[in-house]
Amino acid sequence: GVIVTSPIELLKTRQQSTISNYSVSNLPSGVRTAAVAPVRTSLWSQYRAIVGHEGVRSLFKGLTPSVLAVVSSKGLFFLANSECRKRFRYICNQGQVLHLTSGTVAGIINALAMNPFWVVKTKLQLDERKCSKRAVLTTTQELWRAEKHKAFFRGSSASLVGSLEFGLYFLMYEELKQAKLGYASFAPYFKEDSYIPTMIHVSLSSIISKIFSNSFLYPTEVIRTRLREDMESPEHKRKYRKFWRTCKMIYREEGMAGLYGGWVLNLYKTIPFTIITFLVYEGLIDKCSRIEAKSY
Repeated sequence: GVIVTSPIELLKTRQQSTISNYSVSNLPSGVRTAAVAPVRTSLWSQYRAIVGHEGVRSLFKGLTPSVLAVVSSKGLFFLANSECRKRFRYICNQGQVLHLTSGTVAGIINALAMNPFWVVKTKLQLDERKCSKRAVLTTTQELWRAEKHKAFFRGSSASLVGSLEFGLYFLMYEELKQAKLGYASFAPYFKEDSYIPTMIHVSLSSIISKIFSNSFLYPTEVIRTRLREDMESPEHKRKYRKFWRTCKMIYREEGMAGLYGGWVLNLYKTIPFTIITFLVYEGLIDKCSRIEAKSY
């Protein structure tokens, strides 16, 4: 899935950033990023510009850190969320508060742990040079030379605020799941022990929850990309430094459209991932529950 959606992820990251895909001038990337407001182009124009100047392989920039992060983050998130639920249940047993709190805390743990991977991924996707076999190593070295360990936690403030998305998602998802959204409409058409009605209502709950939570907090993703896009050096001062300052700057220069750059592409990518993830998650829980019930 990560491989298939890699071109979508690249286009989304470019739309979030101030990288203009060769539509402004022949200025060096750092100068254009810091001094020139982004020029919004169509997806097709953006795609053609990337392929024309960087090659087809460039559509898969950042794939290595993305795969490493996705594989690690899913397990880490569900483990952290499960542990948080167990521990917070003794403090607060109210369903809505428990789902919101445990989801948010798990999101924060996941965001901080995976931030170095996502920083390298973002830098690779915003690099306008052609692909090379040593790109990941070269980018990692450049980040380390520029700001040492601080470079790998660039944008973590936006990630922490964006972690609230996980809490909102789980809050809505659990409420919709308990209400069995769509279950009653489809259950009569299947056998009593069929898992298909459950799959349908889990999918519907996932879609609605993801669209709402992502739409509300998507600007944090744009801010995060801007905070990561250019490196500090004696010759070049970063334009985007602080979370709220960056938020106000984007809104002042580009309006709400700037804060929602690449939002539609993000939904195309994340909704199928979310449905598959939670179908597998709920399927495993259901299977384990049935095995446990038979053992008694």
